[in-house]
Amino acid sequence: MKPLRLTALPALVGVLLTATFDANAHEHLAAGANSTTPGSPLVFVNAGDYAANADYVFGLNAGDPASPYEGWYYTSDLVFAALAATPDYGGPEAQAAALGSHIEVVLESVDGPPGATLGFWETQQNGVDSTNLTWTVPAGLTHGTNRIVVSETDGTPGADPYGHIHGRIYSVDKPGLYVAGFRFVDTSTNGPNGGPLQAPSDLFHLYFQAGVTIASISATNNEASLTFAAPSNLPDSGTAPATNYQIESTPALGASMNWQPAGDVVVGDDHMHTLILPMSGVNTFFRLKTY
Repeated sequence: MKPLRLTALPALVGVLLTATFDANAHEHLAAGANSTTPGSPLVFVNAGDYAANADYVFGLNAGDPASPYEGWYYTSDLVFAALAATPDYGGPEAQAAALGSHIEVVLESVDGPPGATLGFWETQQNGVDSTNLTWTVPAGLTHGTNRIVVSETDGTPGADPYGHIHGRIYSVDKPGLYVAGFRFVDTSTNGPNGGPLQAPSDLFHLYFQAGVTIASISATNNEASLTFAAPSNLPDSGTAPATNYQIESTPALGASMNWQPAGDVVVGDDHMHTLILPMSGVNTFFRLKTY
C-alpha cells in the first residue's frame, strides 16, 4: 500500500480587496517594569495579549501598485509604547519604568520564508505613516542589533520614560508567516557606574502574517494537522465583517480535482489556528480560501 501524501497548495483569495488605509486597529505593546530598583529588568507588560506564545498575529497587507509600499506586505498596526511615570504624560501608570530610563526595542531575530526581508520605516512625524524605508534585515537573522526608539524624552536624570509613536511601518517582501524576536533595553546612563537604570527585558516574539498561507502541515495516520494565521482584516472604522478562512481539500489535481470544504470556517480573529482534518486515499491536497 502506498503511503498517504498530503500537499499544501498556495492560498486562494476569494475576493480581492484594495484600500488606502491600514486595515487593522492599532495595537500598543507596552514597555514597563515590575520594579524601579536599579538593575531590575524591563518587561513587556501586555505580552499575554500580543506575544507569539499567546498566538496573536499581526496581519500585513499587500501594498498598492505605485504606492511607497509596492512590493511589500506592511502594517502600521504595531505600536511600541513606554508607560508614563508622571502626570505630564498621563501617568503615573502602574509598572512604568524608572524615571531617567530611556527605552528602545532591539530586533534580534527574524524567522520567515527563505530569502525574505523584513523592513522598518521610521516616521518623520508622530501620527503620520512613514513612506521612507529606514532599514532592512534578512529572514534567518539571529543576532540583530537594529534598534527602534520607544521613549520620546531625552533620557536625562529624572526624565519620564514615556513614549507612544504612531506612523511607523513594519514590512516584509514575501508571503508567509514570520516570527520576529524583540527585546526592550534601557539606553540611559543614569544607573550604577554610568550604566542603565533598568536591565534588558526577556526576549519576546511576535507573529507577522503576509498574505494568505498555510504555515505548517503534518500527517499522522489518516489525519492532517494544518496551522494557519487568521488576521481579522478589520478597518479602524466602519462595519466591514472579519475575513473568513476555509480549508479545502481534493484527492487529485488537474482535470479531476474537486475542491471541497474541510473543517469549520474560521472567522478571522488575529490569532493562529490549527485544524485536525481527515484524509482518505493515497493523496490529499489542501488549500486555504478566504472570503
